[in-house]
Amino acid sequence: MLGKLLKYEWRGLRFPFLILLIVLASTTLLTCGVILTINPMYDESLAWYSVMALMLSIFLYYFGIIGCTIGTSLIVVIRFYKTCYTDQGYLTHTLPVTAGQLLNAKLIAAVAADILMVLSIALSLFLIVQVGLHHFLSFAPGYTYEEMMRELSQEFSYVFGDFEESFGISFGLFIVYMVVYSVIAMIANIVTIFGCVSLGQLFTKHRIIGAIIAYFGVQFILQIAGYFTSLPMYTKMLITNYDSDLTFFGLMSPTLNLTLLAVTVLAVAMYFINLHMMTKRLNLE
Repeated sequence: MLGKLLKYEWRGLRFPFLILLIVLASTTLLTCGVILTINPMYDESLAWYSVMALMLSIFLYYFGIIGCTIGTSLIVVIRFYKTCYTDQGYLTHTLPVTAGQLLNAKLIAAVAADILMVLSIALSLFLIVQVGLHHFLSFAPGYTYEEMMRELSQEFSYVFGDFEESFGISFGLFIVYMVVYSVIAMIANIVTIFGCVSLGQLFTKHRIIGAIIAYFGVQFILQIAGYFTSLPMYTKMLITNYDSDLTFFGLMSPTLNLTLLAVTVLAVAMYFINLHMMTKRLNLE
């Protein structure tokens, strides 16, 4: 049944998500196109216009990324609200599924949409960098893309070799740690936002305002928790001298781990708040 729910969720998300991908693709192609128009052989006036066009395209691309990131969160939250707490909820809650199955399907679909958007943004950045490198190297005779990548790989090998000594963890483990950390934080953030939407239903007439108030209240709690989770880092910085063997990761990891723990505990609480509101306190508009 979970598979059918996921298919139903994706049908509701795919059209607005496709619009966001089109926006991202458009700004990416615009930036790549402007890069390809730049020619160092132009006179000063044309070169100035090319640089201004590039800056404008990068500006638009930046806001395109911000819009796609925020837009992805908005479409999953709006769908959650509409299908669970408005008139559409009458159909949703008559399905032969439990509240847990319904909530899990929405969470999985939301996480998948966020991950897909992150991968799309990463791909667009990679494309822009590759277009820029190939284009500008075309004006450097005798120096090829392959030679540049060979030199960069050598430089990175030196950096990776010193990474563990400086950070206290190998580069590979650091990447794995940050990926796992980011995924858990992403899931916790989505659960928390859904929980704020559910708490907003406690307000009889102004539910959206109530959800916004709940969100800022949760953020205030997280800010306070962030202060306490930073204490181990500040303590080590105060009692440790510069000649110690303390590494960057050794300094930051306790704070990162405590922060992730606090966010996860809050997300678990919000998960059960969602279930409670969808079963015991359901009041559709």
